Amino acid sequence: MDVSILDQTQLIDGESSETEFNNTVALAQYLDELGYTRYWLSEHHSTDALAGSAPEILASFLLAKTKNIRVGSGGVMLPHYSSYKVSEMFNVMSALAPGRVDLGVGRAPGGHHLSNIALQSGVIAKRNVDQFPQKLDEIAHYFRNKVPEDSVVKGLQTTPKVNQPAVLWLLGTSNDSAKLAAKQGLPYVFAHFINYEAGAMDEAIALYRAQFQPSTTLSHPKVIVAIKTILADTDEYAQALAKSAVHANFYLHRGVLSRLVSPDKALSEVHTKKEWAEVQAIKDTYLIGSKQTVAKQLKELKSKLNIDEVMTLSPIYDFESRKYSLKLLKEVTDTM
Repeated sequence: MDVSILDQTQLIDGESSETEFNNTVALAQYLDELGYTRYWLSEHHSTDALAGSAPEILASFLLAKTKNIRVGSGGVMLPHYSSYKVSEMFNVMSALAPGRVDLGVGRAPGGHHLSNIALQSGVIAKRNVDQFPQKLDEIAHYFRNKVPEDSVVKGLQTTPKVNQPAVLWLLGTSNDSAKLAAKQGLPYVFAHFINYEAGAMDEAIALYRAQFQPSTTLSHPKVIVAIKTILADTDEYAQALAKSAVHANFYLHRGVLSRLVSPDKALSEVHTKKEWAEVQAIKDTYLIGSKQTVAKQLKELKSKLNIDEVMTLSPIYDFESRKYSLKLLKEVTDTM
């Protein structure tokens, strides 16, 4: 099974954005050597916890620093932007690195209401939400350089013209996104790390496969599941490493988006049985453990959902431990 990564450029307590971006470059190069399929970057705004506010810029830089791995966005938050401008940016990338560029798009804001207003030049974000299917369709047309005859921009060219445009992916967390991806004949990514409600992923993927309509770019449905994974040599050590990420999730539930703290500091303020039950519930949404433990979990997931690829988020405080976790995950997927 193919394995990829979504890097949120999650910042570490006490470290600078510059340091974490340097780690992003080093990690991309490392995973390129390991044979990972793709390296995607997320978009988040107005937070000191995640540095990736411009995935298209970071993706361009990583394409220049790697050789084989596909690089792209996971994703560009399309309601904020002109679909034409997005298409041209990714055409430039595709000309610079033919056959290696992915454009994952989503409809989430990637921030709170103030960043939404700022990104849309003072226009309330709600105004653009319903335009998402239209914008998605526009990108498909722009990539083919075939604007519909009834379009107000008939005759418009998308430049530069490229032989291999970016592959367009739809990202989602709901039945609506699954049905839209199926209708437009696009590959689909379900963000389990965002929506881990019981049965939500199963239902969305089943709908996507059942309603998929072949397109000029994709003849059969293709599914990636994006899920958080933390691996180590033993289950016990993996659980210890996971404390930093679980700590961040615990406070995210309380409206606080925080940097990763060291495992020995994480969850120090959790005391009650109710809070510890919440911590365990958060852990249950991850794949945490040794190679053997995670292999069993992944095989069950693949068998149940018939997924084509797993995309990991690996929020681990120590960079070398993060690299090792991703190495172990590659070894697991190589056997599947």
